Amino acid sequence: MADAFSTDLTAIPILRSPDLEATRDFYVGLGFDADLLGPGYLILRRPGIELHFCPPDHQDGRATESSCYIRGGGIDALHREWAAAGIECVSPIYRRPWGMYEFYVSDPHGCLLKFGRPVADGPAPEGALDAHPADRPS
Repeated sequence: MADAFSTDLTAIPILRSPDLEATRDFYVGLGFDADLLGPGYLILRRPGIELHFCPPDHQDGRATESSCYIRGGGIDALHREWAAAGIECVSPIYRRPWGMYEFYVSDPHGCLLKFGRPVADGPAPEGALDAHPADRPS
């Protein structure tokens, strides 16, 4: 069954910054538009370029040295494929407060792949959970 929305995927690096405000100011000076998503996450955009930054100690529940965000409608099919194959390092799909459905894959060497697509791009993926544990009030 084909998804009713675009299945194009885009890979976006997630880089480390010890000072997100200084990083934002530097890249704004280079002509980037900046979105600081709460404490701890910065997205910078120019036509054809998107960079994400987070603090060096950001772990998103996993010990990671680097990560990459892969965005697009094709994530639903990827998750179904990998879950059906029994791949153990694939997380459930979560609805995140910033309007994305996301899941994660950690490789054996500390690289975290984050997969996401906008909630507005289609119905909830099969088996999607309403919230990531980090998003629930304590």
